[in-house]
This record gives sequence, C-alpha cells and structure tokens, in this order.
Amino acid sequence: MKVGILAIGTELLMGQTVNTNASYLSRELSEMGISVFYHYTVGDNPGRIQLHLNALLEQCDTVFTTGGLGPTLDDITKEIVADTLGLGMVMDQHSLDRIKERFGMFNKIMPESNIRQAYFPEGATILDNDCGTAPACIVSVKDSDKNIVILPGPPKEMKHIFEKYIRSLLLEKNQHAMHSKYLSIYDLGESTVEDALLDLVTSQTNPTIATYAGDGKVLLRITSSGLEKGMNELAVDEMVETVKSRIGSHVVSDNGDDIDKVILKMLIHQKLRIAFVESCTGGLLSYSLIKNPGSSEVIDSSLVTYSNEAKIREVGVKSETLQTYGAVSHQTCHEMVSGLAAKTGVDIAVSITGVAGPTGGTREKPVGLVYIGIFYKGEILTFENHFTGDRETVQRRTVLKALKLLYDRLTSQTN
Repeated sequence: MKVGILAIGTELLMGQTVNTNASYLSRELSEMGISVFYHYTVGDNPGRIQLHLNALLEQCDTVFTTGGLGPTLDDITKEIVADTLGLGMVMDQHSLDRIKERFGMFNKIMPESNIRQAYFPEGATILDNDCGTAPACIVSVKDSDKNIVILPGPPKEMKHIFEKYIRSLLLEKNQHAMHSKYLSIYDLGESTVEDALLDLVTSQTNPTIATYAGDGKVLLRITSSGLEKGMNELAVDEMVETVKSRIGSHVVSDNGDDIDKVILKMLIHQKLRIAFVESCTGGLLSYSLIKNPGSSEVIDSSLVTYSNEAKIREVGVKSETLQTYGAVSHQTCHEMVSGLAAKTGVDIAVSITGVAGPTGGTREKPVGLVYIGIFYKGEILTFENHFTGDRETVQRRTVLKALKLLYDRLTSQTN
C-alpha cells in the first residue's frame, strides 16, 4: 500500500503550528508495513489543495488529509475532496446531534457556523470524534480501490480517531504486516554502532537494520515484514539478541525509551531513593529525572553547590581538599557524594564537578574535564571524563554520561 499525507493549514506554512501529525502518521503506518511516499503541506487555498490532492491520488492508494475541518469559511477540506471526486455534500444528522451535545456539555449553544462540520461528501464513511466537534470520514474513489482519509488537524483529535478507527481498518486491508523494535543505545556514537554491526547491515534482507542519531542517543530500528503471523516478531527478537551480544552493555531499552525514563522505572521498581549534588551542570542531571512523572517516589533532594563555600557548607567538603586538589578533582567529587549520602541517608547519591567552559580551564584542568561520583549502598566510585564542545554541549554530555554510569550501576546489581 502506498500512502500520501496532505497537511492543510496556512498556520503550518507560517511556522505558527508544528506539523506533528505527519510524523505521527508516518511512524504509525510504517509500524504496520505501510509505505508513506509523500508529505505535502499546503495552505488554505482551494486551488493548491486540489492540485496536491490530485497529484497524491495519481501516485498513492490511500491519501490522508489533516486539517481544514473547522467551522470557519477557510475550512474547506471536505468540500475540495467532494469537488475533486465529483460528489455532492450531504448533511449527517447524527453528526450534527453529537456536535450540539458537545457544546451542551460545556453549557454552550452551538453557533450556526458549526453546522458546516456535519456536512460530508456523499457516500462517505463517517467517524465520530470524541475529542472535538469535527468528525472525520473516509471517502472511496469511484471505480478504484483508492481512499481518502479525512482527519481533523488538532493532534489530540487526529490521534484519537486514528487509534479508534483507522488502525484496525488498515491492518485488515494490509497483507504485509510489519514488526519493529527500537533499541536505545548510549555511550556509543552512530559510526561506532554501525562498525560493530557492519556485517549485519551490509547483508540484511529481512529483518532490516537502520540507525538514527540524535542528542546523545543512537536509535537502532530492527524491522521484519511480510512473514507469516508471529514470524516477524521472532525474526526481530533473534536479531535483537544478536545485536545485544555485540553491544549489549550500551543498549538500555528495546522500545525506544530514553535513558532517564529507563532509570526512573528501575529506581521505582527497586524502591531506591536518590539524591544529587551538582556543580557545573547546575541541576540538569536531577532535572532529567524530575521532568518525568513518578519521580517524586524516588528523588529525595537536589543540591547545586557551585561555589567552594557551598561545597563546604552543604555537603561537608574539606577546605584542605579544595586547597590541595581543587574543586575539580577525584577527591572533591568523592567528598561531595560522600557528604550528600551521609546528609540524606539515601540509597544512591550522585555528584558532579567539572569545567564546563568556555573559560576557567587550565593546562592541568582543561575545559571539558568533569568528575562524576556515584554512591551506591555504601560504595563510592568516581570517574574522570573529558568532553569537548561548547558549554551547553559539555553539560549535556556530562548528564548523559552520568545517567549511563548510574544505569550501569543499577544493572550490575540486578544481573
């Protein structure tokens, strides 16, 4: 099945709204073995909408449209589809009643303009919208197997309708089911990952392997398609085990989760309390966990001890240590995490001290030198790291490294 996606809305072209619908649909469709060949974005212009709709209908079996289903005069998607296919527009009483009911839920009277949302190309299969006032619909192209799936623009509404109606319809129609797993890989670059798996990549037939790099994580997609029921899953699982046999310590998830979410789940599952004391990262490490729901179950506290005085006052770093070894050292890092653990009584404590730059570095302690300390149930380990890049890059790489070290520590206790 070949699919094209036509996103409609002048606000998309002007950058006022990000087109997340196209990426969502492409991702979901690819998971079902359905190929997306085109993405078009067009403003609220009848001529241009029709031009791109015709182009997609020539090349694709199914065309998805998003947007243009509102009550205003520039919401013209259904009318353009009807005109393109030579169909009339008819009013659906069921949809009109539901729209009125939705307004009634909020103690409002439906404006007359919303009646437009209850009109559809004749013969359309209408899909109720439980999250908004604009129903969706599917319109079949006469004398062909082609269809136009007309979805609302608001992502919440579009996703709801896709998951409630469209997914099952497509799975029934598509005969080439697909199964994928996404491995989240940390502390290895994309080229290193590819080198480790080069023979698998060059000889791949089914499953296929593809790597995607971004923001400290390499995402490895393993996909199998076209096999008998259950065989796609088996083929993918076997390849996952092969990959893990080569770079297993760097694979933190097989469903694409970021490392911070993986660690938080582990902490909650193991019922471990954690605290942080940070200098050059200024609380970014603790925030990487705190930003996720459920973090209150495991996070005790977070300190930013940027000055030497704060290190002494808050976590008991000795002034002699600072004078002898400096703030950026194994010794200071060790005393920071030791003092934090003693102060809080947590199961796990993490400390960070370093030179993020762009100034402050010396020959002995250059920009990018960072020490990370981990206290785990009485044992303390400190790690020296050398990062490159600007200030934000050093900070981001420090956080990712600290998360990976923490992940390694947690997994070493469960293996």
